[in-house]
Amino acid sequence: MGWLATEFKGNKREIPGDLPVALWHEKVLEYEQRPGLSELPWYSSEMECLTPRELNRLRAKALVWRGETGQWPEEIAWWWEVRMARRRGDIPAMDEIVEARIDANGLLHCGKCDARWSANYDGTPHPDRCKLCDRLWVVVADERTVGC
Repeated sequence: MGWLATEFKGNKREIPGDLPVALWHEKVLEYEQRPGLSELPWYSSEMECLTPRELNRLRAKALVWRGETGQWPEEIAWWWEVRMARRRGDIPAMDEIVEARIDANGLLHCGKCDARWSANYDGTPHPDRCKLCDRLWVVVADERTVGC
């Protein structure tokens, strides 16, 4: 008997509350199979740029979010399907600017999603926008100590 492998990608920010990852995965797959998923009473403009498969998965993830938190998701910029559509160029880059800070270890912290980014190994600076939520950064604090 052969195994059927399914591709399932996301990140921890898509999982509501303390829901275990495996249970979240099972619930999303279950919701994807439900009839009427296209008539979801929740909308985000990013949904217009997704492929049908991505849109179905995103709707299922939103239903799991609603089931666990009692609210629809407020921010989906870092959800896998949206990030992939942005990477393909189907969703334009965001123009929102957020404050960021660099901690004592040189890690940059996004002011929107709190993702952490280190400078490149070749010495080039941090990128100008968050690779997770796509916001532009303005660095307001640099806590690195300057060596003698």
